[in-house]
Amino acid sequence: MCPQKCPEQQGLTLFRLTLRSDCPIIGTAAGVRGFFGNAFPNEILLHQHVPGTSTTLYQYPEVQYRLRDGEVMVIGIADGAGALARVYDKFDEIRLGATIYPIVERQGEILTEPFGLTTEEILYRFTSPWVPLSPKNYPRFAAARSRQEQTALLERILIGNLLSASKTLGYTAKDRIIPYLKDWSLTRAEVKGTEVTGVEGEFSANFAIPDGLGLGRSVSRGNGAVERVS
Repeated sequence: MCPQKCPEQQGLTLFRLTLRSDCPIIGTAAGVRGFFGNAFPNEILLHQHVPGTSTTLYQYPEVQYRLRDGEVMVIGIADGAGALARVYDKFDEIRLGATIYPIVERQGEILTEPFGLTTEEILYRFTSPWVPLSPKNYPRFAAARSRQEQTALLERILIGNLLSASKTLGYTAKDRIIPYLKDWSLTRAEVKGTEVTGVEGEFSANFAIPDGLGLGRSVSRGNGAVERVS
């Protein structure tokens, strides 16, 4: 039993899909997202665009794409898990640019994992660059007089990222989310073909986040993926 009243969490349905070819798949997560969007235009959650219109779904992406170690990884979250389950076996190859990769192995699992406030502090690391800074908040970051001020700003943005994801996923945090950013450094990242400032490193938080979920900007295109540190 918990030593104190446990914060309410929710069980989050996930579909994690890994695709392998007969050679390493070369490209970008954005390219993988483009393939799925073109192949299945009627599955809105796969690409965040309403077919036949210029309307974009401005919400936390419920299908997110990764390309890592020559393998394609797709994670469907909540309603996105259902969308991915409907199409995951409806294609035999992936085209990225001019290259076609036959799918020789697909490995998928559907499971439920906790999401939300915890009584314990959990340590995570970013497995791809976190992009917290936008044209609106970057000047404040650049004007910060110390690393301590920069860290405090990034931690406030991280709280906002978790609240944004929670809103789309139907979870309401009934207490404070408290993150601590650790050993972070700046790195290069990409948002819609433009080079931007990213952050790499670790953070702890009193919040359960399933492995693979992204935080920050452009998570459907591979940025901001997190995993728990053992």
